[in-house]
Amino acid sequence: MARENFVLLHGQIQSLPKVYQSAEGILTRAILAVKVLRRPYLNGNGEVLGGKLHIDCPIIMTGNEEMIRKIAQMQQGDMVDIRGVLTTREVLKSTICKKCGAKNSVQGNSVYITPIYLCRREERLDTMAGFELLKERNEISNVVILIGNLCRPPQIYNDEAVRFSTCQYQIATNRKFHIRDTGAADVRTDYPWIKSFGAQAKQDAMRLQEGATIYVNGGIQTREVARTTICESCGEEYIWKDTASEIVPYSVEYLEGCLFPEREAKGREGGQSEEISE
Repeated sequence: MARENFVLLHGQIQSLPKVYQSAEGILTRAILAVKVLRRPYLNGNGEVLGGKLHIDCPIIMTGNEEMIRKIAQMQQGDMVDIRGVLTTREVLKSTICKKCGAKNSVQGNSVYITPIYLCRREERLDTMAGFELLKERNEISNVVILIGNLCRPPQIYNDEAVRFSTCQYQIATNRKFHIRDTGAADVRTDYPWIKSFGAQAKQDAMRLQEGATIYVNGGIQTREVARTTICESCGEEYIWKDTASEIVPYSVEYLEGCLFPEREAKGREGGQSEEISE
C-alpha cells in the first residue's frame, strides 16, 4: 500500500504550551494549541464553495524530548511553522454526569499532529496582527496530504435545509516512519475521517467503496460536537461537549479500486456498436 501522511501548518499559538514531566523530572509530553486558516473548499469544477477562510485549532502533541524542549520555549501569540504527521489514537474520554456528579469513561478518538519540525517565525503578536499574517499565508497555513484505503463504505447526507451535500468516510493511512513516543512503537497506521461537500461529496459517494485507494489534498477541520452518554451510576442520560477533527479535501484523486460507472456504460455502448457494424 502506498504511504503518505504529511501535514504542513503555519499558525498562531493560542495559549501557553502544556509541558508534563515524570516524578523524576523527565520530560514526558508537550501539548500545543495552534490557530490556523483553512482555505475554502472547492467543487468538482474548481469553483470555491463557502467563499471564506475557516479558522481551525488543531492540537500539536509530542513525547519526543527534543521537541518538548522546543515547545516549552514557545509563548502565546508566537507565529510558528510546523511539519508533522496526522496521528489518531483510541482513548478513554472522561465525562461528569450532570445529575449525580459521577465520572464516566467513554471510548473516543483523539486526533492530533505529531511534529517532526517546528520553528518560530514571529514572537508574541496580538490576535489581529496574527490573523493578518495568517490571511497572507493561508496557502501554507493548513495543508494535509494523505494516501489511504477506505475502511468502510462512504456515507452521504442530503439535507434540504443545508446548502451542500456532505460525504463522510474513514481511511487507513500508513506512516513512513515510527513515532516512538506514542507508547505503541509497532503502530504505523492512522485512521482519520474525511468529510467532503457539494460536487466533491457527490463524486466521492459515486466512486468510493470499501478498500478503494485515494489521494487526499485538504486541510484539518476542528469543531465542537455534542455527545450523549448514559451515566453508569444513576442511569441518567446527559449531553457533554466533545471535539471532532476531520479532513476537508481541497481535491481527491481516485487511485485504485474506485468505481467509474460512466466508463463501464460507455464501454458497453462501444462494444454493442462494434457488433452491429460487423
